[in-house]
Amino acid sequence: MLHKPLITLGLVLSTALAGAQTTLTPEALFESVSPSVWVVRTQDSNSRALLQGSAVVIGPGRLITNCHVLKQARTLSVGRENVSYGATLEHPDPERDLCQLRVSNFTAPAVQIAPLDSLRVGARVYAIGAPRGLETTISDGLLSGLRRDGRSDLDALQITVPISPGSSGGGLFDVQGRLIGITSSGLRDSQNLNFALPATWITEVPARAQAALAARSERSQPLPPAAKATGDRVFEYALKDRFTGNIQRVVYRLDRVEGDTRIFNQGTRVERAGGEVITRGTPIGGEFDLAMPPGGWIQKTPSSGSTWPLRYEAQASDWRIAMNLTARTAEESILRVGERELVVIRVHFKGHSQRGRTDPTIWGTYEANAWYSPELGRVVRFDAKGRGGVSGTLFLVDESLELVAIRAE
Repeated sequence: MLHKPLITLGLVLSTALAGAQTTLTPEALFESVSPSVWVVRTQDSNSRALLQGSAVVIGPGRLITNCHVLKQARTLSVGRENVSYGATLEHPDPERDLCQLRVSNFTAPAVQIAPLDSLRVGARVYAIGAPRGLETTISDGLLSGLRRDGRSDLDALQITVPISPGSSGGGLFDVQGRLIGITSSGLRDSQNLNFALPATWITEVPARAQAALAARSERSQPLPPAAKATGDRVFEYALKDRFTGNIQRVVYRLDRVEGDTRIFNQGTRVERAGGEVITRGTPIGGEFDLAMPPGGWIQKTPSSGSTWPLRYEAQASDWRIAMNLTARTAEESILRVGERELVVIRVHFKGHSQRGRTDPTIWGTYEANAWYSPELGRVVRFDAKGRGGVSGTLFLVDESLELVAIRAE
């Protein structure tokens, strides 16, 4: 039942009270709610520090933060001053960029959430977080807009409160000290144009995370066995996130062949001999898989100097991705993979992308290069950069995927 996680969290949505709510001074507000805002620190598999952000206590042993704070993390902790607790990811809702954390033996007080109908444009609001790692920093500003999606549902709170790296996942409070949002993002080179996610979304995170997990399980059914593949079978890539410097191993393993069809990774990925992608499966290749055009970035050997438009939509979980690109065949070169030298053809993609829930309307810039090997019939290197959107539709892309090994086993 969907109401059970709400009881577990113990969240309290404020109800209408007789008489006016008490307005707190900034000093009193900080003293009241700052014990509920903590610093989130993440590490990779080698215990090297990755990103740092903020989190808000929402119930016994439960905190909420932005999912992008946890990107590439293998271990998590929350801390204040000289106190630190290990944390685990309990419920991810990446579509809305909200992730619920669980911490054992954790007794920090939970915040109170303001009802949606209490939000007023022009009201003074306060943010508490850890910008640039400076713990429990308070800043103030105005609620400057209520941004809605194509269905008129509230999508983001626009604020004039300063937002810096490390603020992500922090709390946005009204003058009564009630949580109204989770500070999320700002636009570079745009003065006083920052955003927070509606706090009323928090109660929906457990149910949405469970629904997304069930949907992924349904899409992961393997295909029946066929002829065993021979020759080049294992294509190992290195996926690098240039924001963090983190590198992951990505493997596409050829399991069997059916005519000109190639079955990879226990049937979750299906390609044709020339590189056309029939079934993508889980996007293990990062942006290369996530924003892939129908049929793949390059489906056959491109002719010299050719250009073609790409206008399409892709779906990742509940996110909608819209792309409007122009592809152009560039130069031919040699790329070495281990002991092999491959002739590769570079194709340049440039244009714009939209990303987010339902019907995002803000375009961002996008540029990518794909190096295609006619010998292997596949892209052996992919490089992409993009930026755009706001709040729940904010996207930042700076990734590379490069083939580093080809094996027969």
